Amino acid sequence: MSMSGKLRRIPAHELERVRTDERFREGMLATGTPEFDLSASLSILRWYVRWPMRILLRKQIRAARQAEAAAREGRAVLDLHKSWHGIHWLLCQSAWEGPEPYRSVILGGQEIGEDLGYGPPRLMEPAQVAEVAHALGALSAAQVMKRYDGVVMDREKVYPGAFTSDSEWRKVLEQDFERLQRFYRETVRERSGLLSWLE
Repeated sequence: MSMSGKLRRIPAHELERVRTDERFREGMLATGTPEFDLSASLSILRWYVRWPMRILLRKQIRAARQAEAAAREGRAVLDLHKSWHGIHWLLCQSAWEGPEPYRSVILGGQEIGEDLGYGPPRLMEPAQVAEVAHALGALSAAQVMKRYDGVVMDREKVYPGAFTSDSEWRKVLEQDFERLQRFYRETVRERSGLLSWLE
């Protein structure tokens, strides 16, 4: 089972509600597209109508999911997939600790709500987001990637492992670091907070 790191941009006027309203917070943490039961929905139609509709609707649902995922990526949610821990290590040179504000890039903010299996979600105020974004902006991807050491990362059990044997990790981490920088810049521009969690 994989562990993904996710961040969601939270407008300033919604921060208190995210803190106090569990149902609202759960909605903010739900980043997937609900499954649609096509067979049940089409069962009332005659078979010769049902089959062409099934093909047409399946394509439309797939396209809608792809569009929703693309919009989410550019708008409010950043999914770092399995890169989150590697990025943390590159910034902090430690699996879980590290100097501020770099430690807070992914693992920062105040814990809120219930444990999601890998710990509770964390909420970061706009002022802290701005501080982290400023520190991230002072680094280039090339500077960060000079710290890459697959042997040490594997020895320190940085998730998901195989940093020594899988040559793709360098490229993936560099790209995801740049996506993370952009996401923080956009969040600061909107004067928003951040909700981060592992799932």
